Amino acid sequence: MRPVAAASDPTRHFFQPIIVCLTVASVALTLFVIWISLHDLSLMRAGREKFVGLDNYIRFLGDPRAMAALWRTVLFTVLATAIEIALGLAVVLFLDRDFAMKRLVRTLLLVPIIMTPVVVGLTWRFLFDPATGMANYLLSLVGIAQVDWLGSPRIALFSVLVADIWQWTPFVILLVMAALESAPTDPLNAARVDGAREWQVTWYVLLPMLRRALAIVALIRAIDSIKAFDLFYIMTRGGPALSTETLNYYGYIVAFTNFDISYALAIAIILTVFTNVALLTMYSVLFPKTGDR
Repeated sequence: MRPVAAASDPTRHFFQPIIVCLTVASVALTLFVIWISLHDLSLMRAGREKFVGLDNYIRFLGDPRAMAALWRTVLFTVLATAIEIALGLAVVLFLDRDFAMKRLVRTLLLVPIIMTPVVVGLTWRFLFDPATGMANYLLSLVGIAQVDWLGSPRIALFSVLVADIWQWTPFVILLVMAALESAPTDPLNAARVDGAREWQVTWYVLLPMLRRALAIVALIRAIDSIKAFDLFYIMTRGGPALSTETLNYYGYIVAFTNFDISYALAIAIILTVFTNVALLTMYSVLFPKTGDR
């Protein structure tokens, strides 16, 4: 029945050409990037590029700076996605209750999502300033010594993580809140009538209803976290001592500082493959039944 309905749908004349154009453009650009990554193209040696096969990919496997950047990318992505989902869900469950100034609180919570990453990065850079920043001032009120938030290699990555969580947790709140408001209330009311406690209603009824929305939000946030660049560039520029250099930022350095275009594109291809494998794995875990869509 579905193929017949799709064939009779007149809107196919609108979306099918768009899909074909986007697919052709994506395939052509991907093949071009792969082809360039198989060469030794550097802007410092213009006109002397040559075909080197898989040398750039082998070079990546033996590049300790690239391996360290890949590990930081994984760590940042896992922490950012997990904390933003947990924090966003907790805020949504809180906002689902009735209390005074509920609309004002909702509006204020969504403010960070409309700010540009540049503004967010600059804001948190000032907040984390070791001499005049608000973060150290608050710590001094409770008798804690100053912290070099962006100058310590052990803390800098987590400082950027805090800024990312502050900016993108409202995105999780927005989508989960929409899913919660569109969810049926009858199962929740039935569970309460049957004598279930509120935490049991939340754990056994509400969270399974929000599972699909949470999974989609997690996928979106994981993709954005892997591609994160603006905050790192504004707040730390990969420092100190490369402690906040992710694979995306390392690719930028290779391309626009070292002008090693082929190696930068090889890094981009590896990051793309890594991202797709990680997300497909994550998708198979979140949606174990392929027919349940």
